[in-house]
Amino acid sequence: MKRPGWLLLAVLGAGCATTSGVAPRFTYAPAAGTRYVRTVKLVSETSLVGAPYRHREEQEFVWNVSYSHEGENTLVTHQLQRLAVRIDGAEVLDGERAPGMGVTVDLVVDPSPRVIEVRGAEKAAELLTPLLRDGVRQASDFSVTTELVRRFAVARFEMMVRDVVGHPTDPGASWPAADADPAIVKKTMTVDRIEACGQARCARVSAQYEVNPRAGAVTALRSAAAFLIRNGVDPGSAEVVDATLEYRDELLLEPGTLVDHGASFAQTARVTFARPDGQALPVEFRSTLEQSSMFP
Repeated sequence: MKRPGWLLLAVLGAGCATTSGVAPRFTYAPAAGTRYVRTVKLVSETSLVGAPYRHREEQEFVWNVSYSHEGENTLVTHQLQRLAVRIDGAEVLDGERAPGMGVTVDLVVDPSPRVIEVRGAEKAAELLTPLLRDGVRQASDFSVTTELVRRFAVARFEMMVRDVVGHPTDPGASWPAADADPAIVKKTMTVDRIEACGQARCARVSAQYEVNPRAGAVTALRSAAAFLIRNGVDPGSAEVVDATLEYRDELLLEPGTLVDHGASFAQTARVTFARPDGQALPVEFRSTLEQSSMFP
C-alpha cells in the first residue's frame, strides 16, 4: 500500500540554507542563493504471501534545488536532472537519455510557512506524462495531470515542514501532529537527537503512529485492484478477513532552516482477502521513500 500520489510526492519538497547552530524551535528560514541536489528513491511492492508472485516499481528522481526571495516570500525552484523507472527489475526509463527533460516546478512559500502558489505544474505534467507512458503509467494506470502536480507539490512540502515548524528542538521533545490519512488514529512527533550533518547540526525527528488497519485495508484495496482481479478477487466486493498496518517516518533537518538532509517514509500493510471460494488471499503492500541531499 502507498499513500496516494507518492510518485508526485517524490517530485517536490521543502528546503533551506545550512547553518552550524541549533535553533531552539524549528524555523523555516531559507537563505537566498542556497543550492543543492536532492535525490529521491521510491519503491512500491505488492506480493502474495507464501507465493512467488511479486510486482515491484522503482522510481528515482534527481533534482537541482535552489532558493531566492520574492518580497517576503520564498521561491523554491526544482529542476529535474534525472528520472529513472524500473519495473520488476527491468529498466524502462532512464531520464538522462530521454529528450524533453526541461521540467521545472517552483513553489512560492509565504512566511507562515505555507505554499501559496505552484508554478510550472502544467508544463511539468505535459513533460512527465510521455516520459512515464512506457513505464509506470502502463504498469499501474498512473497519469500525470496539472492538478496532481499542484496538489502533491503542497503535500510534499507539508510532509517535511508542517509537522515540525514552531516546535521545540530539544532531544526528547514530543508533540501530537495531525494527518489527513484516514488510517491514522494518532500521530506523535519526537526529536530523537541532535547530530552532525556535513558542516551543519541537524535534528533527527521520528513519527510514531496509532493506526486503524481496516481503514488502511480500504486504501490497499484501491491500489491493488488489478492484482486482486488477476487472483480471482473482485475489488468491488472483496472481503477483508484480517489486516495489519505499520507506518515509519524519519526526518533529518536543520532546525534553524528546515533543510531536508535526509528523510525516509515507509508503510507496510498486510491484508488477507477472501476469495469467492472461501480461500484466504494474504497480500503484502510495501512502499518506501528515501531522500538525501548533497551540497556543494
